[in-house]
Amino acid sequence: MITRYLCRETLKPFALITLILTVLFIAEELSNVLAKAISGQYSDWAIAVILGYQLPIMLPELLPAAYFLALLIAMNRMSQESERTVLMAIGINDASLFRRLFVFTAVPVTLLLLGFSHLGAPMAEKGLAQFILQQQNRPLTELVQAGEFFTLSERQATLYARSADTGRESLLTVFMARTEDDRITINTADRARIQVENDRQYLSLQDGQQQVFSLAPSNTTRIDYERYNLYIPQSEEEFSTDRLETRSTAELWQGEVKSKSEVVYRTLQGLMIPVLCIWAVALTRVKPRKARVGALAFGIVLYILFNFGYRTAQAAVAKGQIPLEASPWWLHLGLFLVGVYLLRKSAR
Repeated sequence: MITRYLCRETLKPFALITLILTVLFIAEELSNVLAKAISGQYSDWAIAVILGYQLPIMLPELLPAAYFLALLIAMNRMSQESERTVLMAIGINDASLFRRLFVFTAVPVTLLLLGFSHLGAPMAEKGLAQFILQQQNRPLTELVQAGEFFTLSERQATLYARSADTGRESLLTVFMARTEDDRITINTADRARIQVENDRQYLSLQDGQQQVFSLAPSNTTRIDYERYNLYIPQSEEEFSTDRLETRSTAELWQGEVKSKSEVVYRTLQGLMIPVLCIWAVALTRVKPRKARVGALAFGIVLYILFNFGYRTAQAAVAKGQIPLEASPWWLHLGLFLVGVYLLRKSAR
């Protein structure tokens, strides 16, 4: 009965806070995706796909904060309303309270977080990278809207087509302006389409004219052509599918120190939960109607410092500044032992 009550009082705000944080983070991502969808870089249905991939990527970052805040709120309320005093009177001290919360809330959340960190997030990262590459490397005939200007950022060019032949995937009555060093190149063509040769993408202009304006020295050349091919580089580096975040844990552990540090980082994300659990119980042991927000404020500051400290130490490991063995597991262990000391001290 008591254990069920503790779980309900903890997990309900945990679910609500997780939902709120997720909505806030998704709203920020949504604005970026919408901007690219409106500009034509992404298709309309790409919004739902990208947000779907972002969810398992965000959860490992959100769950520790949501769990700690939910536990702080629940335990602080129980202290304010004398519920913990009643529990103490019937033999359930803070240590017993922690054991129940650890087994029935911290352990499940830790396993969930480890699952997302080691499995869900890497798979989502890889899928997202592949999808964005697919979107950005679509044929330009799918990206360019007839009657609108489109920027080819990879070639410092602007493209305009009066109309399009969707059946033949061609643009009709095409105008293109491109800058290169001290030259401005203007191309006009009756038709343009995409050609792929040796896995390289080209914009092929047919039956057109090119004028090149050189500023140093001042000179203008003009040629007529039946076909003019412009190579379009693909955006492989920015959205590489071979980043550390996209690799599986087993693959990373076979790599160098930087790869192994990513495995340690994923594991330490999950191991934050037991530390946060014991600190939430220890910090909220206050007298009824005393320090209503003090424990919450101190807990939030502690979480920020804890999160910053272990991420900073882990970044130093990834850069090779400190050995892998010095990964901040010691920070987790040290804070956990301090939490144990505080629980024992309050039981005296």
